[in-house]
Amino acid sequence: MLAGKEGRGVQKAMEILTAMGNAIGADELVKISYAHLMPPDLMFFPYGKQGQWAHDMTRELTLDLKGLKVPTTIEPKFCDLHIAKDLQFTDGIIEEMRIIQGDAASFYENLGVFTTYSAMPFLYYQTKLGQHVSIAESIATLWFNTMFGSRCERDDGVTSLSAAITGYVPLAGAHLDEHRHGEVIVRPGKGVRFPEFNDADWDAYSLAASRLCKEKRPVFLGIPTDIGITALKHLLSVIAVESGLALMHIVGMTPEAPTLEAALSGREPLGDFIVGRNELDEAYELANTAKGKDIDFIFLGCPHVTLREFRDLAEVLDGKKIHKDVKLIVSTTRLFLEQAEDMGYADIIRDSGGVISKDMCIAFAGTNVKGTIATNSIKAVFFYAGFCASEPNGVKFGSIKECARSALAGKWEGRF
Repeated sequence: MLAGKEGRGVQKAMEILTAMGNAIGADELVKISYAHLMPPDLMFFPYGKQGQWAHDMTRELTLDLKGLKVPTTIEPKFCDLHIAKDLQFTDGIIEEMRIIQGDAASFYENLGVFTTYSAMPFLYYQTKLGQHVSIAESIATLWFNTMFGSRCERDDGVTSLSAAITGYVPLAGAHLDEHRHGEVIVRPGKGVRFPEFNDADWDAYSLAASRLCKEKRPVFLGIPTDIGITALKHLLSVIAVESGLALMHIVGMTPEAPTLEAALSGREPLGDFIVGRNELDEAYELANTAKGKDIDFIFLGCPHVTLREFRDLAEVLDGKKIHKDVKLIVSTTRLFLEQAEDMGYADIIRDSGGVISKDMCIAFAGTNVKGTIATNSIKAVFFYAGFCASEPNGVKFGSIKECARSALAGKWEGRF
């Protein structure tokens, strides 16, 4: 491949991977069985000079390419163009997105990528314990390592595309046994009752834990083994972006952590932390960056809204109307939207005045608006409160039911 025998794109991809391997001290490459893409021309601002640059770079990397070496899924698109005006994009930018984003989507579909358009590919493609994969998405990296016991680093968009093209990644980091053991312990403290947790409580618990463990791989104790997909989504998504970790363990649940001793690989922990009600309250206060009660937007779906969240939202909105001064947008996957349609939840939300989008990243696209945003995702708070804005938006954070009640009231109805 490096010699160019499989074409220019494959050669360029292998040059990137070998250069990366040399830079991080990897002795060899390892075969992967699956990849998840985050293409820059599809997800990262596909308009203006940056969008054109991403488009040109990606095409150079895929010259002569007929297909990919492994099964491959893909991140959400930057924006669902049907609701772009709701997000305050101009007609000119919408047209640029239509061209660059549309061309990118068609290109990857023609390569044979599974068009999941979701940051939660683990719901579509499940790998096995010990399998090496390449993932370009924070929560997905954590999920494949933690919940499946597969092996992946926090790859970026170019790395994951190169991996899908060649079928290899550098053998380093979480691909190796010596970088997979837990390092610190996280225990529930006073006032923490997991059976009473709502979606936002799991976010707050995750933020509090990640602020304590920082870059050390945590081993969570006391998490109920019957925790659902929605709660796990909230637990993993925050620590994935706050700490930047590729792996954590949940004792009694995750494949490499049947016991605390196994999770630590027999080592002594470097720290033993307790997250109680005080730490949860502090996390809530940190996530609520807006002053006062006024809100302009409610964005839900970072990562994508699940069927459970659709149900919770519909229960509050059923038969009522969203306040005229508030715009509520729900971002989800085709899979969950079809289920929500079947259950009647989608009709309830639309009848109330809410907007439902699919296949898009509400975190990136939502940063374009001006005003105060409410959300049930601390991961989204990172973006809305200043990730890419010269004038950061104020954000209110709370549960999906608090967001729904706030949509009806026209002002923030959360506890914080």
